[in-house]
Amino acid sequence: MKTILIIDDEPAELSNLLEMLAAGYFRLETATSGHEARRLIDEKGDSFHAILLDWSLRDDEGLALLQWTKEQADLADVEVVVQSADFVPENVQAGISCGAFYYLTKPFEEAQLRAILQAAVSTTDLKRALAKKVSETEDSLRLLNQGTFYFRTPDEAKLLAVHLGSVCGDPQKGVGLLELMLNAIEHGNLGIDYEKKGELRARRQMQEEIQRRLELPEFRDKRVEVEFTRRGETYEVLITDEGPGFDFERYMVLDEDRLFHSHGRGVLLASAALELEYLPPGNRVRVVLPIEC
Repeated sequence: MKTILIIDDEPAELSNLLEMLAAGYFRLETATSGHEARRLIDEKGDSFHAILLDWSLRDDEGLALLQWTKEQADLADVEVVVQSADFVPENVQAGISCGAFYYLTKPFEEAQLRAILQAAVSTTDLKRALAKKVSETEDSLRLLNQGTFYFRTPDEAKLLAVHLGSVCGDPQKGVGLLELMLNAIEHGNLGIDYEKKGELRARRQMQEEIQRRLELPEFRDKRVEVEFTRRGETYEVLITDEGPGFDFERYMVLDEDRLFHSHGRGVLLASAALELEYLPPGNRVRVVLPIEC
């Protein structure tokens, strides 16, 4: 059972959240102040799979606690869902820019809360699994000066991201590369646009649709190419898909139209972990990895 830390200093609100999440899908821990939350995170940080954070704590600013949480080594991969009674666009933008997975405005439905927390937990699990594989991999790619790789499926993308992330010994760079590689499959080769992905995620059918499209005649021969080149004290990784490209500049920042979407931040998050540059028309992205991190 996955553990969620709920941080809220309003007794009635906390009681309501506990009631909404009482069905047994999650193990719940609570903190009724920023001070208590920091203590619990210090003591049990690696046991949490998601955090539900109230933005307006009496003894701590939501943004400050979010930033502090993301700086903790044991919580770097843990997704934080922010909740607030007030919709303030500047706060929403600040929270998501600092790594919040989602921003819920009260009142919200039980089904919505459960779906968002389940998505957050699943994302945390994926990041931790990839980071673990990267940290355990001793890779011969360190001896490679130049090479070209091809993949079709998400599983193949994960395998390659692990090996490329292990080159510089930094799991977060492997996670960032995986975001770019999955985008290349989903949006580039398989033609799943932003709106369609939102619909599929809402119905929990994204993985089924990816598998279905991979088998269609128009998609099954498409591959993503990854060129790997050593250049002095860095490695250059060039990821190219067979799609028409996209308006990548739009996704390098988080605009107001996407503030409440649970997807569409992969490129933004990857750019925070990696030195990257999209090349027109958007179906190629160049990443520079340091040889020693």
